[in-house]
Amino acid sequence: MIKTMKLPVRKKCTRLAAIAAAAGCIAAAGAFPALADGGLELHTSYPGMSVKPGDSLSIPVTIDNQTGAGLDADVAITAMPEGWDGYLQGGSYQVSRVYVPQGGEGSDVTLHLTVPDELEEGTYKAVVEASDVQSETAKDQLELTFQVTTDEAGNGSFTSEYPQQEGVSGTSFSFSTTLINNRLEPQNYSLSSNAPSGWNVTFTPSGESAAVAGIDVESGASQGITVAVVPPQQVEAGDYPISCSAVSASETLTADLTVTITGTYGLDLSTPDGRLSFDAHAGKESDVTLYITNTGNVDLENVSLNSTAPSGWTVTYNQEGNIIDSLPAGSTSEVIAHVKPGNDAITGDYVTSFSVSTEEISDSAEFRVSVKTSTMWGIVAVVIIAGVALGLEYMFRRYGRR
Repeated sequence: MIKTMKLPVRKKCTRLAAIAAAAGCIAAAGAFPALADGGLELHTSYPGMSVKPGDSLSIPVTIDNQTGAGLDADVAITAMPEGWDGYLQGGSYQVSRVYVPQGGEGSDVTLHLTVPDELEEGTYKAVVEASDVQSETAKDQLELTFQVTTDEAGNGSFTSEYPQQEGVSGTSFSFSTTLINNRLEPQNYSLSSNAPSGWNVTFTPSGESAAVAGIDVESGASQGITVAVVPPQQVEAGDYPISCSAVSASETLTADLTVTITGTYGLDLSTPDGRLSFDAHAGKESDVTLYITNTGNVDLENVSLNSTAPSGWTVTYNQEGNIIDSLPAGSTSEVIAHVKPGNDAITGDYVTSFSVSTEEISDSAEFRVSVKTSTMWGIVAVVIIAGVALGLEYMFRRYGRR
């Protein structure tokens, strides 16, 4: 026979109470979740930075919430250097309280600080604090450090690898330069030069064909610029400094270039007496003496002789191939031009131009040519006119009354 044992009444009640208490804890846990570990956290990407007197700073600050539930947080600047101004911005408002959702990306505010214009170099600190409106335990502070210096950090540069070039007058010079922006933000640079009067200086970005007066350069980037320099045609020999400037709102950069003119081209076409006119006869050749002078300090080679005359006229020169092989600097060559008006040219004034040229330089002059017809033809014309008149008079007398 199996015997049945009965527990004492006190022990049974104790076990029932323990089970009930455990059930109550489980139920309470389901209705009121426990808070997760952690709280509010303030942070920014750059808590230490260098600034200059007079700077205006806008620093993004993020508030993270790991309390387990969304909350309202009071935010404030609790410490700031003497003489500095600042406030916190959220959206388009100045704020002192921010709603911070649980987890996720948190909430963002912007710390605005104005550095005084007059300030000694050194290290300065500011503190931003966030705290739960309903709980003093959920709070955090963010300390920011500012190194104040009067040095211009990140100065740019405007340089040329070959800043000095030389050539004769009439040469076009091209300098390859590089403009570098070491600032923390993009810069718009205005480009200019102090070239002498009559010189032409243009700036063309590398890889482009159009000249510009200004250019944008991103932060930390460089820009190649071709500086084209064209001196006047008759510029004298010597050194010509040309300073080029790139000016932005933050800095002025210069590139000092030098053009050395080693020689000057000069060519002059004239006559022995300075007159630019002569007489000619229809169908007959007239000679004109021309002086071709090299007024420069560089010898000229293959000086070409050319002309422009009315239709039907011919112009030749006493130079083979109409070429002066060599014309030393400072020398003059005498050339005879043979001008023959057309046979049908009538009396009057005409224009004929003569020109001389080389690859480097040229000159020209216009001449007034007075064409005269032969005296014999004038007599013949008078006789014909008189004969016609006499014939008409005879006809009128003989047949006029019929």
